[in-house]
Parts: sequence; C-alpha cells; structure tokens
Amino acid sequence: MRKTGGSKAFLATGTMLAGLLAGVVTAAPAHAADGVCTGSYTSKNGSSGLHFVFPYNVANNSLYCYLQYGHTGAGVRALQKNLNNCYGRNLAVDGVYGQDTRSAVRYVQGRIGAKIDGIYGRETSAMKWARYSNETGAKYDCR
Repeated sequence: MRKTGGSKAFLATGTMLAGLLAGVVTAAPAHAADGVCTGSYTSKNGSSGLHFVFPYNVANNSLYCYLQYGHTGAGVRALQKNLNNCYGRNLAVDGVYGQDTRSAVRYVQGRIGAKIDGIYGRETSAMKWARYSNETGAKYDCR
C-alpha cells in the first residue's frame, strides 16, 4: 500500500497542532494545589501561656498554603510580623506582599536552605516562628 502526500500532510499538521497545544497547557506550580493563605491561625498552648500565629488557608482549613507577590490580607500580615520578629526584617506589617516582603522571604529561604523563589509555601514554612504571650501579646522567643 502506497502512502499519499495527503496523509503525510495530515500527520505533519497533527504533530504541529499537538506541539502548539503542549505549549499552551502548562502545569500549575506545586504550591498552587495548597491554595492561598487568606487568613491567620492562632495556635495556643494553654500550659505554656504562649501562642504562635501562622498564615492560614481559610477555605481549605489548612496551614498548607502559599503567599506570593501581589497577595494581600491577614496571612501576609502574619508572615510579615514573623519575618520582623524572628529574622530581623523591618517590614511594614500592612498585609501587602510587595517587593520588601518578597525580598525578606528570599532572605529567609537562603538562611534555611529552601529554594529561593520569594514565594512562601510548605518549604518556607519550616522557618522559625515567634511565640507570643497569651496575656500581653509580646514576643517570647522564636522556634
């Protein structure tokens, strides 16, 4: 059986189309599956009289979440406060993940051996976190 030029052209067109579609379909970053940290979560330990405050994904009821440049809200404020208290950054705790917050996250990522991408997520959450007094709200230490 002899192949005709038409079937070769069809095959070439199909291959080109598949290549174009592959370029359009891109995989989402791994952190995207966790969702954005839209709030903050206060974890109290009654016996110690201390608490932590973490960025939190309200919709998923999870501490597994991410923050990146352009995000706003309580999750960003919790992160900014912690960057100031445990890593000596001097950020405005304004709830806006701007250039200064991204730079501070990159600094921390370098200190803890995480991928330096300026995005707060699971890997970066391994950083030290401040413990605060339940009574006064003052920083107690960082762990």
